[in-house]
Amino acid sequence: MSIKMLPLEILETVFQNADSQDIPKFRFVCNTFNSVIKQNYVYLPRQAYLTKIFMKSGEVFVSHLKSGNASGCEQKLFDFEFKHWREIAIVDLEIADFTNSECSKEALQTIINQLYKTKQHELRKVTFSNINLDENHTEEILELIQIAFHQCENVLIQNCQLPIIIDDNLIASSSFDHFRWVTSNAKNQLPSDKILRKLQHDMRKALNQRSFLAEMTSVDVGSACNFIEEWLRLPIAYFFNLSFHDCDDMWKTRFLNECEKRKLTHNYMEFQSKTHADAHVKVSFSQDARTCCIWPILDVPARTTGQTVCYARYFRDF
Repeated sequence: MSIKMLPLEILETVFQNADSQDIPKFRFVCNTFNSVIKQNYVYLPRQAYLTKIFMKSGEVFVSHLKSGNASGCEQKLFDFEFKHWREIAIVDLEIADFTNSECSKEALQTIINQLYKTKQHELRKVTFSNINLDENHTEEILELIQIAFHQCENVLIQNCQLPIIIDDNLIASSSFDHFRWVTSNAKNQLPSDKILRKLQHDMRKALNQRSFLAEMTSVDVGSACNFIEEWLRLPIAYFFNLSFHDCDDMWKTRFLNECEKRKLTHNYMEFQSKTHADAHVKVSFSQDARTCCIWPILDVPARTTGQTVCYARYFRDF
């Protein structure tokens, strides 16, 4: 029997297990294939795209970049035929340069509606950049933030003034491993401690090798110590990178006092893992930038008392 003679339900199952690069080619095989694919495109493997929606000179534009390509094209959002979103999987979405305008609210509503309508369930990264909107946009911004938090592994918010409240429920139901909040504000102070605690919980429960990244402000020294203590006793040495802003000399002093209080011993800000002989956590402060950076070294033990040079790293490299 020819594959063209198979029942439509079987054909749909065949296409669901095909490579996303082959789906568009199958449409040219015959009218039956084309019809089945067109009707079920949102349920089939789709080619990955990076999508940017941005405002320029008071108008909203959309551009699409195929994953792996160096250039894309842009056009006005309200002229774009969103039926094309049925045929692509948006894996990376950036919303940028939005300010209050006659069309800003309608544009955000259109984006949200089309994300749901075309079933963009493969979204992995969302970036909000240079967004400054008033409370008239609260509902739309909150919906987009919820989509990003609940669905994405990577969320970046930079240079934004958001008319929303980042509450505990939003953090508790989030899925991200990488979170960056850079020079941005919401209606409440970002609950940085809860975000760090969420990443700590995910790291403890993770079953596979994952990385965790966070860049935030106003983190409590107790939360930072909790995260370090958790990592030091984990059976799997996960990679992470934490960057905390607004960490002045007073914050550093409180951090060191908290370490002493907890008997969290270190040499030259290096904390030895309790489960991996060749792994430790490094803490570094930048006085000028007022930042604290914390990350693990996975192949070299921490230095010992009186040791000013990391000989293990020296002999490994040479």
